Amino acid sequence: MPARDHFRAHARHRVDLEGRLRVGESGSYGVRLRDLGLGGACVDLVDAAPSAALDVEGPIALEVTAPSLWDPLIVPGKVAWLRRMKPERRLRLGLRF
Repeated sequence: MPARDHFRAHARHRVDLEGRLRVGESGSYGVRLRDLGLGGACVDLVDAAPSAALDVEGPIALEVTAPSLWDPLIVPGKVAWLRRMKPERRLRLGLRF
């Protein structure tokens, strides 16, 4: 997918939800969703995770338990970007659905 301009195709909305990020068959990490939209999400890793297991363009599945749903919502996607703002801060990821 080519690099996008400075705007997103779909709006994002600020949220404060817990979730799980599934990486491969065995990797699963707790996340806190910061924003969410039709095209993707921004999440902070809650669990300590090796960044080597998370590759840009690597496949993931985001599992979110919303307050109004009975079952968790599982959305497949890819890691669009990842960064650590400061050494003491958690890893932040941008996800593309």
